[in-house]
Amino acid sequence: MIKNYTLKAVCVATLLFFQLGYAQVGIGTTNPLSTLHVQGTMRITSTDNTTQTTKLAGTCDSGIVGDIKVGRNLSLVDNELSAGDGDNSSYKVAAIRLTTTFSNQAFDNLDLQLEGANDGVVIFRIYGSAHNFSIKGIQGGTDGRHIILYNSSPVNMKMDHLISSVPINNIDTIGSSTSTSGIGTVELVYDGSSSKWIVISIRD
Repeated sequence: MIKNYTLKAVCVATLLFFQLGYAQVGIGTTNPLSTLHVQGTMRITSTDNTTQTTKLAGTCDSGIVGDIKVGRNLSLVDNELSAGDGDNSSYKVAAIRLTTTFSNQAFDNLDLQLEGANDGVVIFRIYGSAHNFSIKGIQGGTDGRHIILYNSSPVNMKMDHLISSVPINNIDTIGSSTSTSGIGTVELVYDGSSSKWIVISIRD
């Protein structure tokens, strides 16, 4: 008789185990919509802060917890989230040397290391040119990327209109003014939908 009761108890426990294994559990709700559905606040008082955090967790519009992707201009190091290079209060200037050997020399697909060493840099100081020159295309454009080219040499810097050998590096000058008259700046923003740089302003 004892053996029968023991066998029944084992069967019931096994059945409950499999039911719970596939059930949805609700805390604060009688209608759980996920494996674990918490209606209300949640607190975790025992965490392991000895390892470096490499992910962010958050909820979507439906309240489901998941990983959040850290964007290009954000970095997460030692549990600290930073914008750009960690200092969003000032611009960083990168120096780019363009050496010219003849007048009106063109630089196609100019590599400013936008996705490398100069990720997050806005202002680029162009120097070293002894002749007037033009830029036909710029590499590394991503939607909304904003850059300012500062021509520090007393020569003209021209932006060529839509003639890059790589179409996604094209520059759309829009207006009639396409070059600086000596030292000046050209401001550009990349339009991801049309895959090209758009000249916002040119200043001498």
